[in-house]
Amino acid sequence: MTTVARTQTSGPASSVTPRSWSFIDRRTGETVAYECMDGCSIDHRRDEGGSHFREDIFCWTYSQPLTLPINTNGTPEEFRVLDTLIKVEPWSAEIAHRLPYAVIELVDDHFIDGLDPDGLETVINTLAGRLEQMRETHRRLVEVRAAYMEQAA
Repeated sequence: MTTVARTQTSGPASSVTPRSWSFIDRRTGETVAYECMDGCSIDHRRDEGGSHFREDIFCWTYSQPLTLPINTNGTPEEFRVLDTLIKVEPWSAEIAHRLPYAVIELVDDHFIDGLDPDGLETVINTLAGRLEQMRETHRRLVEVRAAYMEQAA
């Protein structure tokens, strides 16, 4: 299977969609008309008019990237975290992917894939619960640290 190269557009997704274009089906030689998903932020100029397998054509929307310094080998490195996008693969072998779905990149190249609206809401609620736990840890850290510094003085 051939992978189609894609690059992010320079403008916001709303400035480049909706877009209609066509490609040549690699198996049949047929010209296939395609309209991007609303909000698609892929620059399909390299795809347009080219010969592609239908299952290699997809659209997605980017979110604003967030990075945090994560220490995996003794030195903190910036990794993307909690990147969420909406993707659709109209000719996917997985029927569920033929409708727009969400993908969450937890940390660089570690994904939760194929989330329908209910699945995405479940992940959001799970992370919200973890955030509350982190806030409680922060509160305790402030208290423990103050007590520790008072004891050391």
